[in-house]
Amino acid sequence: MAWSLSFVLIAACALLVSGVSAAPSKTAVKPRSQELRDAIEEYRVRFDELHKEKDQFLQFARTGLWATVRAMNEEVLQDMGETRNIVEYGFDDVRLDISLLIVEGNHNEQCLLDLVYEIVEEKVQLGQEISRCADDTTDAKDSLPESFYEFLNLLQRLSNSIAETTLYTFVSQNSVNDPERHLEFLEEAFEETDRAWNEEALPLVQFELDAMEYNRPLIVADSAQCLQAINDRQQAFEDSIRERIPSCL
Repeated sequence: MAWSLSFVLIAACALLVSGVSAAPSKTAVKPRSQELRDAIEEYRVRFDELHKEKDQFLQFARTGLWATVRAMNEEVLQDMGETRNIVEYGFDDVRLDISLLIVEGNHNEQCLLDLVYEIVEEKVQLGQEISRCADDTTDAKDSLPESFYEFLNLLQRLSNSIAETTLYTFVSQNSVNDPERHLEFLEEAFEETDRAWNEEALPLVQFELDAMEYNRPLIVADSAQCLQAINDRQQAFEDSIRERIPSCL
């Protein structure tokens, strides 16, 4: 997934923080120390609130991702369950017919038993085909959200840093000697982080969610197509067994 380089660099280097409300207005008169401390404390509160806001945003993204994966799993498992039942029980009727013919004693018993052995062998091969379909589908399902999970984990780390930005910048901006510059830096960081989250992170997350929803039915359809081939093969093999029963007279 292509992430904006400016977003990652800004976030990683400046310990991203985002904001929604406007920064405190600057005054022509140089603020007193207490006023500066109050303004910086205001930013600390706003950064903390913004961190909570972004955490809720990321939780929403995870919920959407989880819901899509769960729906996809349920659809795939339903199709696989139906195919498994066809393979497991689909030959029961023809095997019962063969058993009755053996009991009657009017047919070549060894010939009929050979047909039963063929059915057992075919069931094993069909079971292997189901496993192959399941493996291919699992690979597709797992690879689809993998990069999304990585992206969300990166955003989570950046979001966690938001609440600590003010504390970290007390050292990096030498707040004791130059609180005015510290306050200016907080304002700039706040505005740039807000822009990065709203203009870069949010569209990327929405794109990933849309991609998941777009690909979900495609993966389910591919799985269903693979399983349908097994269903068709089972029915064709059963038909061939029935056609060969009379040859055992």
